[in-house]
Amino acid sequence: MSLPEIVVIGRGEFEIKSPGPDIDVETRQLNCSFYPDDRDLEHILIAKRPHVIATFGEEAKFQNLMRAPYEVRKRWINFATAADADEIGRQIFYCFLDNATTFRRSRPLVSVFTPAYRSGHRILRPFKSLRAQTYVDWEWIIVDDSDDDGVTFSELNALAAQDHRIRIYRPHRPSGRIGEVKQTACRLAGGDILLELDHDDELTSTSLDAVVLAFHQHPEAGFLYTDWAEVFEDGRNATYGQDWAFFYGRDRVETYNGRDYIVHEAPKINAKTIRHIVSAPNHIRAWRKDFYHGIGGHNPDLAAADDYELCVRTFLHTRMILLRKFCYIQYYNEVGNTQRLRNKDIQRLTRAVSEKYDARIHQRFIDLGVYDFTWDAGRNVTDWSRANPVIEPHCSLIVG
Repeated sequence: MSLPEIVVIGRGEFEIKSPGPDIDVETRQLNCSFYPDDRDLEHILIAKRPHVIATFGEEAKFQNLMRAPYEVRKRWINFATAADADEIGRQIFYCFLDNATTFRRSRPLVSVFTPAYRSGHRILRPFKSLRAQTYVDWEWIIVDDSDDDGVTFSELNALAAQDHRIRIYRPHRPSGRIGEVKQTACRLAGGDILLELDHDDELTSTSLDAVVLAFHQHPEAGFLYTDWAEVFEDGRNATYGQDWAFFYGRDRVETYNGRDYIVHEAPKINAKTIRHIVSAPNHIRAWRKDFYHGIGGHNPDLAAADDYELCVRTFLHTRMILLRKFCYIQYYNEVGNTQRLRNKDIQRLTRAVSEKYDARIHQRFIDLGVYDFTWDAGRNVTDWSRANPVIEPHCSLIVG
């Protein structure tokens, strides 16, 4: 039977009961585990997943708890002075109940979601980059869609055994549709912000801090995107040239962890950039969870171009924050025949999605008071041949 899980640190074993009457129809039992100190806190959190952590003695003794993420500390109650067993049980039980019935956080939890497919050693990149984050209030939701008889699933579970913030899931059979896998991951997320991280990429160390702050500065926005770099597996920087994103893309050189990266400055949202995948928001892509689910999330029927289609729907329903900060490192493998075919499918779907939403995109620009400089009013379609204005009309909320 699953009862409230209580971890007690700094005191020998004793009986702890919840408050209430001693009657047959109601239990006062709690599942309690006792530890001498918090030196093995990570192991305790993984093994017990406690609802409440009760410590006894001076708070300063529990250094690992003091450094723990907010999601752990909010479950922590310390008894610095002597208290009788009934009072201890009462405070522990109501700490459990308060956390179980409170749905607003004082610090946002960032749910990082990752679809995994035969990840191998590459999964260590996102793993290490998450554990290096200056913002510690995150969870990592990984959905394994591999068709390898559980090999990847076992490797992922080995990572989860090292950090209580990691949660691994696997469907009863592989989907093969990336939109469906991402939607599943986001449905499993418990955080306030959903942030996409591919299984072979990495975040720069202050990324989550910057994302949380930018969302706080713009409560009207349901989405955020950032600058990023692209590198090949051998370490070479990838570049697009000087005319990428319909001449709205820019690059800069930035040093991170001792090496130089060519950082792609994400284009602002304008009449051309939102209408094609080459200029639509790339990584980081992050949504407020309530907004994401409100527009339906990733399209489960799309095996390609799912990100672009979701970006268009996002644009139609909320303001977008452009965080002008290097936050993401994207890795490229050599392109084989399968990837070339997938790229052709992406281009086909990008064109079809852009055409499907063309009139709605135009109306959205009108609603925002932003000039849709590509629009041919006579034919009611986008005219890609129209020149870029000297002063760019855009609707991005720029931070940084």
